[in-house]
Amino acid sequence: MKFTKLSLIAALAVSSAVAGGDIAPVEPAPEPVVEASPWSFSGDIKFFYSTTDSDTVDLFAQDSAMGQAAVSGDVSYSFASTWKANFGMTGIATLGLDDNVVSGVWLYAGANASNDPANLTSVGDALWVDTANITGTAFDGKATFILGRTELDTPLAFTETWNIANNTFDAAVAMINPIENLTLVGGYIYDGNGNAERISTMSGGFTGDKGYFPIAGVEEGAWTVAVIGKFSGITAQAWYYDVIDVAQAVWLQADGEFSGFTIGAQYAQIDPTDLGTAMGADLSNYESSAYAAKIGYTMGAFDLWAAYSSVDDGGLVSIANTATMVGGAGWGGGAAQSKLYTEAWWSYGFVSLPGADSFAVAGSYKVSDSLKLTAQYTSEADGLMTLATLGTDTANYTVDMNELTLLAETSYYGVDVAIAYIYGDFTTNSTDLVAADEGTYTNNTLQAYITYKF
Repeated sequence: MKFTKLSLIAALAVSSAVAGGDIAPVEPAPEPVVEASPWSFSGDIKFFYSTTDSDTVDLFAQDSAMGQAAVSGDVSYSFASTWKANFGMTGIATLGLDDNVVSGVWLYAGANASNDPANLTSVGDALWVDTANITGTAFDGKATFILGRTELDTPLAFTETWNIANNTFDAAVAMINPIENLTLVGGYIYDGNGNAERISTMSGGFTGDKGYFPIAGVEEGAWTVAVIGKFSGITAQAWYYDVIDVAQAVWLQADGEFSGFTIGAQYAQIDPTDLGTAMGADLSNYESSAYAAKIGYTMGAFDLWAAYSSVDDGGLVSIANTATMVGGAGWGGGAAQSKLYTEAWWSYGFVSLPGADSFAVAGSYKVSDSLKLTAQYTSEADGLMTLATLGTDTANYTVDMNELTLLAETSYYGVDVAIAYIYGDFTTNSTDLVAADEGTYTNNTLQAYITYKF
């Protein structure tokens, strides 16, 4: 954008042709034209810490703690009026804390994110390109395009923001607004660098290159189309996914706001028949479906909501982020995050399990412009945990989960700080689980999130 400033003092000239001649004002000279820079830069510095007790480990012990630092930088260059080229990198490190303070990390970085199983560890340093794309608009802003590595936010393939670094995708996306309040979306998601597990020893990892959906050698990506409309205070959306050679999926959702009240409804379905074909098995009878409802009320600084969800017990796939179901997580393992209203604050993956019935209630109070307090309770029952239980009595292989999170968030001199206390208990009646034997397990977790944005 160009702009010109006029001097506040007009220049005066004295006629030299006639002594005592008139003093005539001269048009003010414009200052030099200042061209807005096409370059922009942003980023953040983060440090996350978490400690969890158990029957054998106390809070703040090295074996109970994980910690990590991350630095992200993004640069953009504007060209052709409405287009930008964007590039970003993220680096993560333990800052040497793994020597005597922590034993785990938030994000897998072992062996520089090598896919060599012999060199996989959870603690290490890594640097990778998480953004490399071109974005822009056309047709008077009625069309928006993204091409390259980017964050995405769709119901069944999305960037999860709980981690110290966000997962991204190699994708091509187009969003068209043919008429006011109506958006058509079409996209192809080829690859993703997501990993559902917080501490992973699995090939691929967050910075790996195993493909969008690295299971059974399937790496062809996914197509998605959607229609999003807004009318009479209601936002409705319908999504269809074709995860190539894996599954067909549908997500329907409607949310409305009326006089301080918010209501919402969700329905999702995932059919893994294509995966069965690729594996030489018949999975046509293991379709997953779920529904959820939510109601909330906002009054001044208070915000309250409650939600319920139910997933059928005959499915194979969790109703969760298909892009972070790595090597079985989410396929009866339940590690990927879900967009269901009832998703827990920290214990992701349980409410989306086949057979799970869940409810959640939460409230927040904005004490001031710089302090917000939040409490959330989530309860899940009867989630199916193991693939080995398919076709058997699922009541014998289930897990129940309860979680209470208390959260305080504040900002101080440009630094965002969040402190969380999390109580969790997990009960299973299955002796067939890899993760835990039959019984009830409880733990307390303390977490600190520190972020500085620049």
